[in-house]
Amino acid sequence: MSVFNRVLDVAKRNIRRVVLPESLDERVMRAAVQSQANGIAEIILLGDSDELSSMAENLGLSLSGIEIVAPSQSPRRAAYITAMVEKRKHRGMTEEKAESAIDDPVTFACMMVSEGDADACVAGAITATADVVRNAVRYVGKHPDEALVSSCFIMLMQEHHPVQDAMVIGDCALVIEPDAEQLAGIAVSTGETANKLLQLTPEVAMLSFSTEGSARHAAVSKVTQATDIVRDKRSQWRVVGEVQLDAAVIPSILAKKSPAQAAETPCNVLIFPTLDAGNIGYKLIERFGGAQAIGPILQGLNKPINDLSRGCSSDDIINIVAVSAAQVRD
Repeated sequence: MSVFNRVLDVAKRNIRRVVLPESLDERVMRAAVQSQANGIAEIILLGDSDELSSMAENLGLSLSGIEIVAPSQSPRRAAYITAMVEKRKHRGMTEEKAESAIDDPVTFACMMVSEGDADACVAGAITATADVVRNAVRYVGKHPDEALVSSCFIMLMQEHHPVQDAMVIGDCALVIEPDAEQLAGIAVSTGETANKLLQLTPEVAMLSFSTEGSARHAAVSKVTQATDIVRDKRSQWRVVGEVQLDAAVIPSILAKKSPAQAAETPCNVLIFPTLDAGNIGYKLIERFGGAQAIGPILQGLNKPINDLSRGCSSDDIINIVAVSAAQVRD
């Protein structure tokens, strides 16, 4: 995990407050305790103090140093309700609706982040991705400098793999059928994530079933257009496209299929043309390629809100806590 250690180092150098709303899940509680103990973040758990303390005792864990916030008793509850109405009044949000919505732990956690009482939120162990993302977009919002909210995965590769250490891939969780502009936005965001979190110099592959015009189709044209947009927006990056997966990661194949785009190194950022391709692709890399998948990591929000797979382990949660802490903008 040499590359991912860079994420851990950033998190430990700048300790952030990360709220975990799904605190009654054993995996979440174990991850909270370990993250706090390892200095990855200052953890905030949502829930009843007595109930959480009893659960921790039964698990043989100590919640020492971890802040516990009971949403129903929080002195900040009224302020969050007021802020929710202000944010969503154009969509019919009323005080009565906000009073009901704030009872949801993920909503409350997102308002903590929005209002500066936490730096980041990690949820999704027992909450559907759609609900996590919906709360993030509604109450934290898209960053004005970002084209759209998208997602990526960090894939930690086995030692024998031709791509050493890690690659970053997107979008595998959110944007179903991006147009050329959106696909370019996903590519820029994913390349920036690779650079900021892993200190990788982005070498971006805009994936297709075609390499440099070997097939003609509207789907290919979309990727070609997106490639041109990314090159214009990030002229300092190497951007290969449109390109097939094998050529993107094996330099000798790219040299045969597209000599003008050849280089000695494989691409380390892979951009899939649709969510179908991305979601299937990351699971193939994980299940058949033996890579460790860290994500989905949400990109383009004002502040870090990150999702978990409902099949996640405590270690997965710890990794996303570290990512979330490292994503915080100064």
